[in-house]
Amino acid sequence: MTGLSRRGFVAGALATVAAGSVPAGRAAARIPVEARQRIDGLIAKMSLGDKIAQLNVPVVFPGEPGSSMGATPADQDHYVRGGWTHNGLTLGPGGGFFGLVNESLFGSIPLEHPKTPRQQAERHNELQRIAMQHGIPVLQLSEGTHGSVGPGATIFPEGLGLGAMWSPDLAAAVYAAVGAEARAVGIHAISTIPAELNRDPRYGRSIWSFSEDPHLVARYVEALVPAAQADLRTGPVVSLVTFPAESPNVGGLEGSSIEIGERELRLVHLPPWRAGFAAGALMTEASEQVIDGVSVHGSPKYLTELLIDELGFEGVVIGIGFDGMLENRVAATPARAGALALRAGLDISLNGHSAYLDGLAEAIRTGAVPESLLDRAVRRVLTLKHRLGLFDQPYADPDRAEALVNQPAHRQVALQAARDSMVLLRNEQNLLPLGPDVKRLAVIGQNADDARNLLGEYSAWPALHDVPTILERLKTTGRRVTFAQGCRTTGTDRSGIPAAVAAAREADVAIVVLGEETQGGYLNPGRTNGELADIASLDLTGVQQELLEAVHATGTPVVLVLINGRPLSIRWAAENVPAILEAWLPGEQGAQAVVDVLTGVTDPAGRLPITVPRSVGQLPMYYNVKGSRAAASEYVDLPSTPLYPFGYGLSYTMFAVSNVRLSHDRIGRTGSTEVRAEIRNTGRRTGTAILQLYVADDETSVAVPALQLRGFAKVSLAPESVASVVIPLRATDLALVDANLRTVVEPGSFTLHVGTSAASLPHTLHLKVV
Repeated sequence: MTGLSRRGFVAGALATVAAGSVPAGRAAARIPVEARQRIDGLIAKMSLGDKIAQLNVPVVFPGEPGSSMGATPADQDHYVRGGWTHNGLTLGPGGGFFGLVNESLFGSIPLEHPKTPRQQAERHNELQRIAMQHGIPVLQLSEGTHGSVGPGATIFPEGLGLGAMWSPDLAAAVYAAVGAEARAVGIHAISTIPAELNRDPRYGRSIWSFSEDPHLVARYVEALVPAAQADLRTGPVVSLVTFPAESPNVGGLEGSSIEIGERELRLVHLPPWRAGFAAGALMTEASEQVIDGVSVHGSPKYLTELLIDELGFEGVVIGIGFDGMLENRVAATPARAGALALRAGLDISLNGHSAYLDGLAEAIRTGAVPESLLDRAVRRVLTLKHRLGLFDQPYADPDRAEALVNQPAHRQVALQAARDSMVLLRNEQNLLPLGPDVKRLAVIGQNADDARNLLGEYSAWPALHDVPTILERLKTTGRRVTFAQGCRTTGTDRSGIPAAVAAAREADVAIVVLGEETQGGYLNPGRTNGELADIASLDLTGVQQELLEAVHATGTPVVLVLINGRPLSIRWAAENVPAILEAWLPGEQGAQAVVDVLTGVTDPAGRLPITVPRSVGQLPMYYNVKGSRAAASEYVDLPSTPLYPFGYGLSYTMFAVSNVRLSHDRIGRTGSTEVRAEIRNTGRRTGTAILQLYVADDETSVAVPALQLRGFAKVSLAPESVASVVIPLRATDLALVDANLRTVVEPGSFTLHVGTSAASLPHTLHLKVV
């Protein structure tokens, strides 16, 4: 450390210790005046290098010694100890790391001796002991998209799989477990928790997102944030990504610009962010993109005026978007990029970029940006460490880590989430569930016998516990099972197709498991999904379509199971394959969940959280389009309708919805009403129904989506049982963003549509707002 003696720093830092646990929510974003004064006192004693070090929490990429701050354990120790130099700038003790436990880069790098949860906690503690010699604990961040990424962590369904549950409560249980496992090993913030919408499935990062719909995502975010942040002494903060939007980006390409106006941004994209920050989220990642020409990383409008002044955010902003600023020429030099980002409100850099190292030092020394703004960012970082209780107790408990990570209760949540994520797209002649007369199965496709492709991106690997394949679980059903890979998800090798055809001919039913390739992390050249894996077609990759058609041609009934992170344009299958199960990326319990649905142990409870297009040529495609798009004519070569609509999904039973009514059909602009209905299971099996409420504004001052989801109710019903459901609706749910960019509730009439998908809405109600 430069500019302050170790003894003086320790004495000052220890004086900032807080007492008592920190609750979640907006109240947690405030700390006592005495603590703020002590933090300010620490900042006053810091050198420029000390301050800049606190703002750098670099992503750990294993490499040659000395190549980066996190390349080796020795480099990590050096950075935390202080004295690391970058282009002539000597840094004080480092602020922390991003992804320290992810040594394999999600399986990209083979690990001979992966760290157990106990060893992960011990390594974090080693770094904290070094840091506390100087009095300020390090902040450890890591991915938490659908599980902590340290080996051994529980791996839940990812992205659209979680969205397909249509269950904020179950999402809250998932992220409560994710947060508990992360903090147990010493991680203080779980990142890449999506508040963004999936508006372009070509985009590789869309694998993270829950849904295309703002209402559904908002309900998820407002539930999961307090669940993960329930107690900041034992849980992490949630980092929502990426503010205020990351798609639809031009061409669905990583880093490309977003060309939407402010009305669209506010009406469609902001509701999940508003919900997440109201729920108390204490970290967010700034978008790397430019939106309507404005670089988010360099924009006070987005990172201060909108984020803080309007949405009330009281946490820390992280980011990696400096290269985008340079590529879009909003900054000519790293120093300029750093100065713009600091002014805008960015606090932490994750990628060790010169813009927030020597570039930022240069900008401050030359007066391009005042040091008071650097102090503002450091203050936010130290305040977050205070809220997390790290000045008082920076260490993880290895015994707790060993006992808590992947405990049976978390595995059960993962199984329930995977079961609820399964969407039955087609089931001609009730081929599913497989009956007792089905005694011989042909199981075909790489993804039938590939556990890692079930896990999705940003998942813990090595798993350190059993992750079965679909093939392995099917072999436990008492049927004769013959496996033939047929082909891989990518490539042109057709040599295995004849064996697959032969297996199908000898079977009662062929289970064909196809889809995408996610395993291997950043360094797998065969990946078709995930970050840095954008795609120009939504068709099945490689020769999978040829395999499917060849198996179908045998005449053996075919069940297609899809393992994928984005919707796929499976037009031929939708017309020819009798049964199709969308399983998404179902996580470590995914194989069991797939088999449970195939065999009828459980009903397929999921519903589509995204529209499935017939062709990539229809994009952008989502249900909540303006009226003119909804009324548009057909393409010359293709219908303009989706292959499968938003909210769609079949059950093994049947439901009747009746007595749909409003508690009040006339409300004021601050009032509320309820949609009430009865749902009866008229079939012979227990099943799950999801009743969906959409609104349409009969006359508006500006064009709004023709349909907008504004509520839903999910119930499980035994045969012949009835449930009364209530879907609340507030007048504020009917708000729009007017021509002056004001969010207002306009008086007038609204038509409410109730049904089971955006394309099946048989019940209509009318509401007047006065």
